[in-house]
Amino acid sequence: MKHCKQDEELANTGPRPFPSKEPNPVTLQAIREADAFLATGESGRFVNGADLIDAALKAPEV
Repeated sequence: MKHCKQDEELANTGPRPFPSKEPNPVTLQAIREADAFLATGESGRFVNGADLIDAALKAPEV
């Protein structure tokens, strides 16, 4: 029986662990910061998504 390359790749992989259902500390900190920002009622730096994309395209590469 002929095997394809994809079969070999799948045969050589191990099971992946299930991710935790609980957020990690970095995610929790980001959630707290976002909640604090939203609680201020201030508007963000960009009025809409198009402004955000435009700024990203004009930003120098890092």
